[in-house]
Amino acid sequence: MFVPAPRQFSLSEETKASIKAEVAAEASTGLRGVQESLLRAARKAREQISKEWKDFNPGPPVLAKKRCFDVHTDGWVEEQVMVQLDSEAFGKGAVRECFRMKEVRLETRQFAHMEGTEPKDDSNQAASPHLSFEAIVCGLMELPRSSRRTIWVAKRSIADHHRKIMHRRECETDVIHQTFAKHYAELFNQEVHRHAVETGLGRCGAHDIDFLLTHVVEMPDRVTMSAEAFVLGEYRKHNTNGGCTIGPRTTPQAFSYFTFIKSGRRLMIVDIQGVLDLYTDPVIHFLPSQVSGKLAGADMELNFGIRGFALFLWSHRRNDIDQLLNLPIFALSRHEERHLAPSSSRTVSQLIATTKKNAMVPPCESDAPGFSVELTEIPNVDLSDWCNWRGAVRHHNSDPLPEDLVEAECHMEIAAMYNEGRITLRPDEPRGPPGPKEVESAVFHLVEAARQDLPEALLALARLCSGEKSDFLPQVKGFERESLRGLLARAATLGARHAMASLADLVLRDSTSSVEELQLASDHLEAFAEDILEERRLKAAKAQEESEEEEEEEEEEEEEMDQEHNRLHRRNFGWDAHGYDASSALRRAAELFEGPLAQVPDAASQASILRKRSEAAKAS
Repeated sequence: MFVPAPRQFSLSEETKASIKAEVAAEASTGLRGVQESLLRAARKAREQISKEWKDFNPGPPVLAKKRCFDVHTDGWVEEQVMVQLDSEAFGKGAVRECFRMKEVRLETRQFAHMEGTEPKDDSNQAASPHLSFEAIVCGLMELPRSSRRTIWVAKRSIADHHRKIMHRRECETDVIHQTFAKHYAELFNQEVHRHAVETGLGRCGAHDIDFLLTHVVEMPDRVTMSAEAFVLGEYRKHNTNGGCTIGPRTTPQAFSYFTFIKSGRRLMIVDIQGVLDLYTDPVIHFLPSQVSGKLAGADMELNFGIRGFALFLWSHRRNDIDQLLNLPIFALSRHEERHLAPSSSRTVSQLIATTKKNAMVPPCESDAPGFSVELTEIPNVDLSDWCNWRGAVRHHNSDPLPEDLVEAECHMEIAAMYNEGRITLRPDEPRGPPGPKEVESAVFHLVEAARQDLPEALLALARLCSGEKSDFLPQVKGFERESLRGLLARAATLGARHAMASLADLVLRDSTSSVEELQLASDHLEAFAEDILEERRLKAAKAQEESEEEEEEEEEEEEEMDQEHNRLHRRNFGWDAHGYDASSALRRAAELFEGPLAQVPDAASQASILRKRSEAAKAS
């Protein structure tokens, strides 16, 4: 794994640029003048570094355990170090406090203990066979030489560092996230260089980027801290984990989008901040079920999953670096393309607060919308794809949904946020009922999600096509009969249970339905009943395997924010009001074979079988 050069820890790019500028300005004085200029600049930088140690008041030196994460092996590597911590924190935030720290390596590297095993008791580390007397003496001699030491910053939780096991996991999570970010930064730099050479277009303004390499330091008393090098220079933030982009720089925004695409849409690295192009403290939005290894267990409250993806994609605007890297376009509405990306947290402040787990605020409530949007008149919204609804029926949805639904989930999440007034295209209004532009944009994203076969998007769009009143985008008006049936048929094919029964109900209520359509209605009713019965069988089998306590734990977990899906996941949008259950659906299908479908081959036997199944379903 690439380790940054020591100069990246002590001098920022900004400092080095000022040194070069001074040298260039005095180059006319000859070689001696250049040398003198370099010496002056070096002394100035040295003074900056010394200033950081000015108030350093160290405690006694201790032997500690340093643990580094290797993203390639997905494991930890340990070594023993000698450290000195400042007696007082030099900085405090809302959650953490920071200490200056000196660290000396003792050249004793080993693999960390295997996952699931208890760590050995190394409290008496001086007696460890891995350390020689000479190594300890050399470490003690090196510590006082502050001028040769990297300025390390050790961080710990203000309130919870005494909860040693929990705090160690939190520190390890921070290190894992930053190491993954560093890994993707290396991939980004490689891709930029490769495309710049192959296309002959140059770098299109892209800069090489890097993340500080962090590690965990475990003290003899088992108190854990995360440590990274101190960086001199002006500290800036370029985007947040809540859909806010800050400043004109395109490299940080392109990097965040690159991580989303490069990871197969499984993760996204955001909250990009640091000194010029040397970053630290990122946040990774990821889908726990679609990543493996240590990252899957390194979850945190700031991981918003699909919601985090959607926030960034909504705010990101395609730039030259995206184009250079051939990153695919995430579709935006015409209003969004004209609207600048949010550059202030004001536009998403309410949304960030309501995105946290167990802190959901009800969506904005408003009276009559005061305007309406005609569904068929919305630009770039074409419903003709769903006009042909007479497809095959899946009698039972035994197959899982397609894996590649992440973008569809993001489109649906954006539509939901517009509907709830959590995002807006009006910069001066951080939150409020959606206007015409927001409604059109919401429908645009809803259609994109439906095109990618997201069941709840198909159901929501079908509700809009029905012309009936809905609490989802009530401003949209229109009636598209053939598209309505096509949307329900597609949702039924994907296993949406209530789409099966609702489509059958629509066909049976239509006096002009053909024999072919009535047969399809019968198939949908049978598939609907079978889906319910299969769910009952699965629940019964599950109940035998699980205890009541485990079931209670699952219920508690379900109350937390769903990182894997949009906030409207599994919503039926009123299509569950068809009035059927398993028994009545089978009975209605039998009646069809006894009536309008009596001339169909084997109609009598079909009706008899359906009657028996209806009685069995009723008894169960």
